[in-house]
Amino acid sequence: MKNKSSSTKGREIRLSFSLAAIVYLLLGILLLVAPNTSRRLLCMLVGVGVLVYGAFNILSYVLDKGSSAYTLELLIGICAAAFGVFALLNPDFLVSFLFIVLGLIVMVGSVSGFKRALNLRAFGFPYWWASLLSAIITFAVALSIVIAPTLYGNMALMVIGIILIVESVSDLLSIHRLTKMMKDVEIR
Repeated sequence: MKNKSSSTKGREIRLSFSLAAIVYLLLGILLLVAPNTSRRLLCMLVGVGVLVYGAFNILSYVLDKGSSAYTLELLIGICAAAFGVFALLNPDFLVSFLFIVLGLIVMVGSVSGFKRALNLRAFGFPYWWASLLSAIITFAVALSIVIAPTLYGNMALMVIGIILIVESVSDLLSIHRLTKMMKDVEIR
């Protein structure tokens, strides 16, 4: 008999991975369909977000009446606010920076894809190699984006969008297959 709490944890993990895959799918579609809008929106959101973060750190320092315990917080706040303002005033710099960050995020996701492919292989999934191939291609494209972020322009956002779509669909299919295989094991 299977432990009920492990079954609940399994459902929670599957739900978490499924929701993450759906978010990546939606982000991928947005990046593919509207790269200019996505680029401007990302630059604005990052610039404003970092600026607000810096302002909160500075405000926290001021409200604590300049306590020496919060000196590092003040320094972080000033640096973050300055970067936020710089990013809002120089979106081209931020685009290159964001391409590098997005490329790194996709690279991390592809490393997870390697692990998922090997897990599929361990579970005896016959087409595990397709997931591995997808992870390898994803890693290679993401690496090229990190190395030369301005080379691609809007195409980089579209490529990242395609990568996110492929990875999220691959994740959803893998989750579906693993769930089905786990149910088949439970029946036996």
